[in-house]
Amino acid sequence: MIRHSSLLWNYTYGAVFTALCAFAGLIGLVAYQLEDSMARQQTELLKLSQSRLLETLTADVKLAGKRLELLFEDRLRRVSAIAADPNIVKAIESRNNVAMSELLGPLAELDDIDGIVVLDEEGRVIGASSYEADLVALGAGISDYSFIEDISRSLYESIPGEVITFSSVLPETESQVFVPEKNVNAVSQVIFVPVFDEFGYVVGGLLAQRWLREEEPMLAGLTDINSFGLAIVYDGKIISRASFDGPLSAIEVSPETPNITLNGSHVIKCGMPITPVTICALLPIEQLTETQNELTKIGVEEETKLLKRLFLFGLLALVAFAGVAFLLSRQITRPLTTITRVLSGIAAGDFENRVVGTERLDEVGDIARSVVSLQRSVKERDALRVRVHEKNTILKSQEAKLREQNVLFDAALNNMSHGLCMFDAKGKLIVSNQRYNELFELDQDAVKPGMTAAEIAAVLKVDVVETDVPVGVEMKFPLMRSKAGPQSTEMVRIESGRIVLTTRQPLCDGGWVAISEDITERQEARDRLAFLARHDMLTQLPNRIEFRDQLEALLKRQKSQGGEFAILCLDLDEFKTVNDSLGHPIGDELLRQVADRLKDLISERELVVRLGGDEFAILSDLPADLYAVDELAQSVIWELSKPFKIADHEIVIGVSIGISVSKGNDVVGDELFKQADLALYQAKEDGRNTHRFFETDMGTAVSERRELITDLRHAIANSELELYFQPQYSLETNAVTGFEALVRWNHPKRGMVPPMEFIPLAEDTGLIVPLGEWVLNEACRRAASWPDHLRIAVNLSPRQLRGHGFGPVLIGALARSELRADRLELEVTESVLLIESDDILDALHQAKALGVKVSMDDFGTGYSSLSYLRRFPFDKIKIDQSFVRSMAYSDESVSIVKAVIDLAKNLDMTTTAEGVETELLLEMLKDIGCTDAQGYFLGHPMPVSQMDDLLFECQGPITAAAQ
Repeated sequence: MIRHSSLLWNYTYGAVFTALCAFAGLIGLVAYQLEDSMARQQTELLKLSQSRLLETLTADVKLAGKRLELLFEDRLRRVSAIAADPNIVKAIESRNNVAMSELLGPLAELDDIDGIVVLDEEGRVIGASSYEADLVALGAGISDYSFIEDISRSLYESIPGEVITFSSVLPETESQVFVPEKNVNAVSQVIFVPVFDEFGYVVGGLLAQRWLREEEPMLAGLTDINSFGLAIVYDGKIISRASFDGPLSAIEVSPETPNITLNGSHVIKCGMPITPVTICALLPIEQLTETQNELTKIGVEEETKLLKRLFLFGLLALVAFAGVAFLLSRQITRPLTTITRVLSGIAAGDFENRVVGTERLDEVGDIARSVVSLQRSVKERDALRVRVHEKNTILKSQEAKLREQNVLFDAALNNMSHGLCMFDAKGKLIVSNQRYNELFELDQDAVKPGMTAAEIAAVLKVDVVETDVPVGVEMKFPLMRSKAGPQSTEMVRIESGRIVLTTRQPLCDGGWVAISEDITERQEARDRLAFLARHDMLTQLPNRIEFRDQLEALLKRQKSQGGEFAILCLDLDEFKTVNDSLGHPIGDELLRQVADRLKDLISERELVVRLGGDEFAILSDLPADLYAVDELAQSVIWELSKPFKIADHEIVIGVSIGISVSKGNDVVGDELFKQADLALYQAKEDGRNTHRFFETDMGTAVSERRELITDLRHAIANSELELYFQPQYSLETNAVTGFEALVRWNHPKRGMVPPMEFIPLAEDTGLIVPLGEWVLNEACRRAASWPDHLRIAVNLSPRQLRGHGFGPVLIGALARSELRADRLELEVTESVLLIESDDILDALHQAKALGVKVSMDDFGTGYSSLSYLRRFPFDKIKIDQSFVRSMAYSDESVSIVKAVIDLAKNLDMTTTAEGVETELLLEMLKDIGCTDAQGYFLGHPMPVSQMDDLLFECQGPITAAAQ
């Protein structure tokens, strides 16, 4: 018999009642919550809908403003392109109003510009894009507008590379000066761009104007795409619109609803992204209410469905719960009664009672089996306690040994110089050391045991530099692989710039070990060596090796693709003078600054290299525009001609450029470079600081020059050189005082070679040293047989005075000829003293110490400076013939020559005037106190065979000698 007060019924009644109360409470709570949510949802939906629409309209206002900015920037670029047109520049330079109108009219119409006015360099109106434009009225009215100051600044301050333009959106009151009436609106864009001639000077400017259209096509397209209305307002008027045709009152709003129009028809948002206009974007108010009503309706329907389904489900669950609770309680309470009796017997010491229900597989069976175990455990409790004590003793001993091994392992692991990570066969981290975190600059706990390789890779912030395995989708570097593979290495760069090399070694159990090391210094050294092999140390530019590799690569590409490319060979003019005069450190810094300017000039399609010394080269890419190559050469000459500021020195140099063009005719790289070198030589021959393209006849001139140099090397040994002597007269005694020795070359095939041809060759090749030594010895030998009062003057090159070899040469020439030292006069030019060399000054002082006279030749030209007269005590100043010849018609030249003569007298020096070709010049020189003179009027240079008569008549008057 079942009792209603038993555990069975108490369990059943309590479970059903609890379930019923929970269900009722849940239904009530859900209903209340849904009702409250719907009320708040309606309020929030209204705010959300309006907020979203305002966000959309705000974005539309910004986008419309951005499109207007792009329109104005595009108009500025179009006007700049018109100003750069060479035809426009020529028309402005020529002040041809008709040509300006014919050129500017179509361009203005093509670029949608309402009108263009041409200004000269003073800001005066000189032309317009329309024939009907009244230039007088324009010129009178343009100075009254506010932007005229910006135009003037643009004209006076703009230079190539730093062009100052003017672009502004202005109202009609500040800008209506020259546009046609059909497009006049409240605001317009006014643009001014200066115009440069081919030499980079401002010759005028273009003043353009474009009115804002009543419907801008770009804004109309935007409103069609985004489906909104647009109105642009200025000064209380709608001046432009798109997808909106209402009046100004239709976009006004009230203070209570600042984003709803006054008539309630649109949601509106206004802004001023472009000054001085206001841009308003509109959407119909129906979009706001439709969105809100739709969302509210959906919420109510869903709430009703949820309540119905929840109530039905609750009833079914309640019935099922009651039946299950009853059945479960019967299955539990019956065996529990029997088990309770057995437990009572165990408490009394009876361990033999049979326990029922051990065969069940539920919790009751577990309890029954537990009771059986309890019976056994009580019997075996003492024996079990003994065994547990023994096992605890063994475990403590093993734990102590394991702890000691772990301490040693951690010490070895964390004191390694390499980072280490060990993974098991499943790709999970077993162990890692602190050095690994330090290498990859990770936090202390960033890498933990149990993390997968992919998880560790996600923590690392590296860039792959080099790897010997293909990088897949899940591979950032080898540690990311989830399975063991063959041994591999990978080089990565961490955020700080350090380079880490990771080596991955597989293990026999399927896992792997990843060892990482910092190889930054090693890699930097390798990269540095690779860089030095192909770059110039001084300028950091690519060197000849890189140049040749790039040239060969271009030639290969040309064979397959066609086209042309060019080589520009550059040689600095006057660099040697700078190097000799200011020292090699200044010369090195000058080369660095030249390299910097060249790098700034070239584009990404070109390569600039330093070949060595003061030689550079530029290599263009395929295909090359020859007009652009010509412009590049002119830009290089222009840029390198600007002064360099180095260590308080202002240095001015030039550059000569030779250009060769590869036209795809199977020319080899060396031949192409040789052609550029020939063109460079021609540029130097044509006056330096210029550029020349290679022409086929240039090779002939170079061959002749080489042949002439070869012949000059053998001229001394073959006795082809001879001396000519030009007499010098005293203007006080009218007698010959000496002769100037001049070298001549009597070539067996060419005949007499002019000194202007072979002397520069001797200077360039260094042959001037043996040539000058021969002249000095021969002149001294000849002069030794003359009367004792006659002197011999010999010209010296700066090359002869360098080093310490000139002193022995001078002493040997005097000793062999037995010529008195005071009869020898050495003539040097100012360029000798420009080279601040102790060797040169020592050589000149040694000559003075021997009693040899030293004079300054060609004074008044080149690098004339009074400081040279202070640095060395010259005996004579020779006045350059350019000043002497111009005395006949130039009072300034007379003043200059007289000033030099007075200066020489004050410094206790004599003077010799060169180039005396008329009797008038001779008399003028006498009057102003010149000491000596020479020239064609007094006597031409003559060979030794013609000097006998003059030597015997050297005491005669000047007129007789001249005749």
